[in-house]
Amino acid sequence: MSKLFKRIDTVFLEVTNMERSIGWYTEVLDFSVRWHDVENGYVAIEMGETPLTLVRAEKVTPGSHCLLNFYSADIYAAHQKLAERGVSVEDVIDNGAVLSFEFKDPDGHTLGVCYFEEESVTREES
Repeated sequence: MSKLFKRIDTVFLEVTNMERSIGWYTEVLDFSVRWHDVENGYVAIEMGETPLTLVRAEKVTPGSHCLLNFYSADIYAAHQKLAERGVSVEDVIDNGAVLSFEFKDPDGHTLGVCYFEEESVTREES
């Protein structure tokens, strides 16, 4: 761990339609709003220790790669639930020790979901 920093405090993601994005992240992904500053165009989405802060932008250019991974203890259930909620999900890929898949948010940002045996990672780091 860094002697200067304890954790990532937030991850910022630009969105073109704040209300649509709040609805999508809360209704489709089951996250909740931690806080919002509507006047300045910021909304923090609760998703564990590190929130996702949505930032209002006039135009968004999605990146060419996945911006972040959500960890799921049951990747197949997460995949099915997102598909049932109308999200276009890619197939689950088996990379050996890691399973993963990707999908896009309403602004076209690529997001990922991964699964791995947490105990094996902990043992390897020791």
